[in-house]
Amino acid sequence: MIGELSAAERAVWEGFAAGGHVDLAGRGDRTIRAGVLRPLLAGAQEAGSVLVPALYVHHARVAGHFDLRFTEVRHHIRLEDCDFDRPINLHGARLRQFTLVTCSFPGLDATTAQIEGSLVLADCTITGRTELPGARVSGAVILDGSRLEGLDATGLQVGTDIVARPRHDGIPFSCRGRLDIKRANVGGSVLFEGAALSHPGRTALSAMDLTVGAIMNCCEGFAVDGKIDLSFADVRSKVCFKEAHLGNPGDVALRARHLKADEFVLPVTAPVDGHVDLRHARIGVIRDDRATWPATLSQDGLVYQALEPHLPAARRLDWVARDPAGYLPHAYEQLAATYRRLGQDADARTVLLAKQRRRRGTVGPLPRLWGYLQDLTAGYGYRPLRAAAWLAVLLAAGAVFFASHPPPPAEAGKGLVFSPVMYALDLLLPVVDFGQQGAFRPAGGAAWVAYGLIAAGWLLAITVVAAITRTLSRQ
Repeated sequence: MIGELSAAERAVWEGFAAGGHVDLAGRGDRTIRAGVLRPLLAGAQEAGSVLVPALYVHHARVAGHFDLRFTEVRHHIRLEDCDFDRPINLHGARLRQFTLVTCSFPGLDATTAQIEGSLVLADCTITGRTELPGARVSGAVILDGSRLEGLDATGLQVGTDIVARPRHDGIPFSCRGRLDIKRANVGGSVLFEGAALSHPGRTALSAMDLTVGAIMNCCEGFAVDGKIDLSFADVRSKVCFKEAHLGNPGDVALRARHLKADEFVLPVTAPVDGHVDLRHARIGVIRDDRATWPATLSQDGLVYQALEPHLPAARRLDWVARDPAGYLPHAYEQLAATYRRLGQDADARTVLLAKQRRRRGTVGPLPRLWGYLQDLTAGYGYRPLRAAAWLAVLLAAGAVFFASHPPPPAEAGKGLVFSPVMYALDLLLPVVDFGQQGAFRPAGGAAWVAYGLIAAGWLLAITVVAAITRTLSRQ
């Protein structure tokens, strides 16, 4: 077969045995038939002076179908600045290391392939689909600076990292179409810093049920036109969208339902253009930026331990109120619990008061009126000093009135000495009896004032007791 090879193919054949680099730049004919490479990699050429032959080729044009389906290759493969005229097929192959740098090809199928080292597709232009479903890579998957038309890595298993960063001159990794890593298991990190994903109006990054052993970095210029889906993902460290741009106008920009992460960072470069869904996520620390909060944020069932930066409750309430589902008690209770853990009881009460006011808008006219009374008198039990203030105002008004309009004694010459303050207090307090109310009998207008104080006292007592009882029972 060696006699049938072209000069370029002969150079590759001989260089393989020596484990050396073969650079075809400057040759008149740089074409290598793909059919020549398969037997070479499958073992047709014995080792030369080195223990491990390797395919290291630069500036080649690979003609035909580079097909290693279900082939076991014990040698390193590294092709740089090469062009393929047909898709690469690694379906079911067993490889040691597969590296393509600055190559162009119309697609890659590595379904269920097993690679002992790393899969490197750096600075490549792939004009068709890249298929990695069920593949197992013991090392890393490197996609730095490559340009893809879609990636399916469903169920991919990676021993270390998935890396898709910009190349050295700043040209980013980009994917036009769906990038799918759902159900993938990554032992290290997913590093998408500066990546550009585009699938307008559809899912640009599908990472449902993804497991990441360390960090998921979608930050430092990361930009998405389309939806990100992190539902049910489990990230052992943090999910970071710092300095990212997320947009899917008129629809969900980020869905992270049931996400688990120690930290979630969302201070993006501008407000998220689209809806963010964090329902039932479980997060240790949420770091955000009030200036870039999304217009709508679903958070029913969201559980977190801390929020940073630490903002007063009055400023965080706008964040809770952005849920398009309307009044959801859990969101308020979760925020209040966070303030309590920090020892900020006043902020916790402010949140719970806002919860009751929001709830008031969901009930009928009579319960709503009762709610207004509880709010007016005692702030639903979260403003007890308000009740004391009402009592003081009513007591002062009653004392002033009865000081100038003292009621006659019930029995002339008997009973207590009249005290305007104690008399007004006796009228206001429904249970306590100081003896003043029974000892004196106002008449005419004074009687109506007395009845008004009695009614106000009962109303104040009932609303305060109801509000405080509800508050204590919930705590």
